[in-house]
Amino acid sequence: MDRTSSTAYLPDKDRIVQRIMRRASEIQGYTNEAFHESLQLTRYDVGQLFRPHVDPLEDDANVTLTHRLTTIFAIVEATCDRCGTQFPNLRINWTLEDPSWCKYVVCDEAKALTVKAVPGNALFWKSWTNARRLDPRTLHAGLPPERGIKTGLNIWTHG
Repeated sequence: MDRTSSTAYLPDKDRIVQRIMRRASEIQGYTNEAFHESLQLTRYDVGQLFRPHVDPLEDDANVTLTHRLTTIFAIVEATCDRCGTQFPNLRINWTLEDPSWCKYVVCDEAKALTVKAVPGNALFWKSWTNARRLDPRTLHAGLPPERGIKTGLNIWTHG
């Protein structure tokens, strides 16, 4: 099974949901809110995960206007360690970077970029290159908490 975490979609008509969608639109240069998918809460309990995947709904041979073009993943709650979001196709030598990054990323890992689950923080990425190809660097996984939980909010924009 690719995903063992649990998910729930939030009601589009809720005022708080609408405010979050407006902010997501602002962050992305005022994208049309009609292109936003319903907000999705994702919860990871001990041992739950989401194996490496990309967010677009189809492969790059079937590009349509309904693809997930961008992702914002915001951490709502996290009481776990080493339960972040991992990008196996991105590698960074953190010894060459400012040590303050280690508050947000796992600096002692060379095999992949792992962003820590820090409540209140968010990740943003574009799933497609400017040449309209799926960007392989966006392959990512939700790592399983060994103890504690992680709750995140997925905000997807279509185009």
